[in-house]
Amino acid sequence: METFYKALRTTQSLNLNDLLTFGGNSYGDLKLTINTFRGSGRIDITPAALVVDLREIRLEDGHAESAKNHLQLCEDTLRTILKVEVSERFMRANLWLACEGGPTSVETFLGERGNAALKLDQGKYATLKKEFTLQFSGLDASNATKISLALQRSMAEGDLFVQFDHTQYGSPIVAQSVMQQFEVAEKELQALMTHVGLEPRK
Repeated sequence: METFYKALRTTQSLNLNDLLTFGGNSYGDLKLTINTFRGSGRIDITPAALVVDLREIRLEDGHAESAKNHLQLCEDTLRTILKVEVSERFMRANLWLACEGGPTSVETFLGERGNAALKLDQGKYATLKKEFTLQFSGLDASNATKISLALQRSMAEGDLFVQFDHTQYGSPIVAQSVMQQFEVAEKELQALMTHVGLEPRK
C-alpha cells in the first residue's frame, strides 16, 4: 500500500483516510483499498487480483487518457512490488447512453432484435409486454481474447445500459500492455456497437 501511495501521489492528492484495510478469518479475506480521484475511483489489492475501478469517465473531458495512464501506473506498480507476471487482464466498461427517441426507441430496438431471435411477437406471446436483455460473448482463441456485450433498458440514468468486457489471456503472460489493450478494446466496442445497430451522434 505504501508503494502504491507514493506512486499515486505524482498524479493526485491522497489523504490518509483514503487508505483502508479489511481483514477476516484467513489470508484470502485480506483487502487493501485506496480511494482515488476524490472518491470517483478505487484500487482494491487482494491475494487474488488487483482491481482498479474508475467512474464517470467522459471522453470530452480527457478522462479516457487519464484512465489509461492510471491503469498502466497501477499495473506497473504491482509488478514492481511483487515481481509478478500478468496472466489475465479483464477490462469492463459500463455505459449509460442517452438515445434519440428516449426509452421508447430503446424498447423498440431491443424488441426487434429479441423477437427476431426468439419469435416472441407470434402466437400466445405476441400480446405480452416484453423486455429484452441482449447478451453476447465471443472467444478469439488465436488472439487469446474474449469480448462480451450486454444491452438492456436503463433503469437509472440515460436510456440504454451497455456493458462491454474485454479480456486478454496470457500464454503464459499477457502480451499487450495496458495502453495497447485499452485502445484495442475501445475500437472493438465502437465497432461492435455499430455492428448491432447503435450509431453514435457524438
